This record gives sequence, structure tokens and C-alpha cells, in this order.
Amino acid sequence: MMTNRTIYPALKQLFIISLMLISFAANAQSPTLKSQFTALVREETGDLNGDGLMDKVVITMDTASITRPLQLEIFLQQKDSKYSLAACSKKLLAPQYHKDGKYAGNVLPDVEIENGILIILTERDGNHPQHHFKFQNGNFELIYYFNVIWDGKNTTTETKFDLVKGNYSVESQQLGSEDVTVLEKKKIVVKPLPKIQDFVPFQNRLF
Repeated sequence: MMTNRTIYPALKQLFIISLMLISFAANAQSPTLKSQFTALVREETGDLNGDGLMDKVVITMDTASITRPLQLEIFLQQKDSKYSLAACSKKLLAPQYHKDGKYAGNVLPDVEIENGILIILTERDGNHPQHHFKFQNGNFELIYYFNVIWDGKNTTTETKFDLVKGNYSVESQQLGSEDVTVLEKKKIVVKPLPKIQDFVPFQNRLF
């Protein structure tokens, strides 16, 4: 016959196990709230939305991951001097390493703010692209793309794409020469304009 001395410890142990299982299930279903992008790579300030306040663009790296992925965040300054997150992307910037741990050869990106335009400068697979984003329609939209490729010998090839006007051109030039060869020139309409939080570079041949 079981007594209170044997029942209570058993019930207490069962209660503790139940709490542990509930806690484990809750943690398994809920994403971690702590960001792993803790290493600061770049930070730039400037007015991005025309309100006269200094906004902030931050690029951070997840050093705990073998691929060293990068995250870009845009913070708009409020009238109380606090910052509000306006956009975030983990797809815009290429990781520094491949999944096998080999260096991908990508130089760390840079950020510039000129006349309210956010410019992302990167180097990737021999390309030296610039992606220009403007805050409009409540989003940071891609409005201009520029890329230059050097063939390692004597020729550079430049691609320019004004997404707002629809002007797309590809030109080549020999080093030391002022002569420019137009390889491609046409009108291309892109609607809607790519938003920075969804944009992945080089998913198509245009930008």
C-alpha cells in the first residue's frame, strides 16, 4: 500500500518532468529572439527619406555560421531621436564563404548615401556592381544599377540600367582608349520596382 511519503515525491517528479517537456516544446516551436548577426561590418548615416534627420544603415555578419552571411538593416530616425527599423535583408549581400567552408572571394560590401539615395557597392565573381535604392512608396526601391567587369586583359564592360526611365545599355572599352563600343542599348520597363527586402542580385541578366 502506497503512503503519502511515496505518493508526493512521485507526483513532484512527474510535475517537474511535465514542465520540462512543455518548456522544450515551446522552445522548439518558437524562433530564437536573439539575432546572430552581431559583428558590425559597415555603418553609414544620412537622410534617406527627406525629413532632415540622420538615418542609419548597418551591415552585420553572423560569425557563428560557417558561410558568414551578411545582414543589411535600415533605420529611420524619428523626431524623438530614436530609430525605427524600416527594412531588413539577409538576401541582398552574398555570404563570405561557401557551405563547404571555402572562401567565396567576395569583398566586404560598402555603403554610401548620396542625395538621399542608398548605394550598395559590392564585388562578386569579378563583377563590381552598384545598386541604388530610393525611399518611395513606403519602401526602398531599386532605381539604378551599374556594373563594370574587367576581362583581366585590356577590356572593360559596363552595364547601366536606369529602372525609372527604362534605359538599359552595355558598353565596352579598351584600356587607354577613348573609343566606346555599344554592345546593347534598349528600353526595358520593370514594374513594380524591386524592393530592397525582397531583392536578390543577379537573379536575372539585367541587375
